[in-house]
Amino acid sequence: MKRKDLFPTPVWTIDNCGVKTDEMVEFCHHVKDEDPDGRKSSNLGGWQSWDFRPEVLKQNPLKPLYDDIMRYCYAAADDMGFQEYTLRMTNLWININKRNDFNVIHTHPGAVLSGVYYLSLPDCCSGDLTFQRDPKDQHLREFWGCSDNFDRFNEVIADEYDMYPEEDKLIIFPAHLPHRVNQSASDGERISISFNVTAFSNYYHEIYPNNQPDRTKLSL
Repeated sequence: MKRKDLFPTPVWTIDNCGVKTDEMVEFCHHVKDEDPDGRKSSNLGGWQSWDFRPEVLKQNPLKPLYDDIMRYCYAAADDMGFQEYTLRMTNLWININKRNDFNVIHTHPGAVLSGVYYLSLPDCCSGDLTFQRDPKDQHLREFWGCSDNFDRFNEVIADEYDMYPEEDKLIIFPAHLPHRVNQSASDGERISISFNVTAFSNYYHEIYPNNQPDRTKLSL
């Protein structure tokens, strides 16, 4: 008997991006020193910066990382079969977590691709990135039984998948995929950089040169 897995969910990993990190680490600390409170989003504990936009990123020490992220996001979008499109990073932000800090499960509305780059990590136990299957799918498959009826290590029915952080590693995933960052058990700080990227059809730019439809020519 043969098995074919339909509609897979891709996640891309790039090991050893080769970005020079020393200046970026110093910059992240500087941003935190300038705004110690940061913002609260999906993070419980830890520190998160406000958003950086592409116009700013091109003028600060994060530019080499920004360039790499966009290059790999185009490769990911090509891999998904996108054609005649343009990508734009909508926002990027810095995360600094220590012991007991974590991020609750969430998605990234308004984006097509999201991701994280691990800039600096303690020796161990800084919190895995966990992706979660849509609970609706899990319920529809398992409504007839209990947890003892299912092999949670079987990748076909697994409801969660852990990815371990590594320095200079980039992870890109569909923005709609639910995920969380598990609690850090390390006293050292983990610095990561997260981002959202969205896509635009090049055809719309040809039809509406000013990015706005001429409604006088549209029939109701």
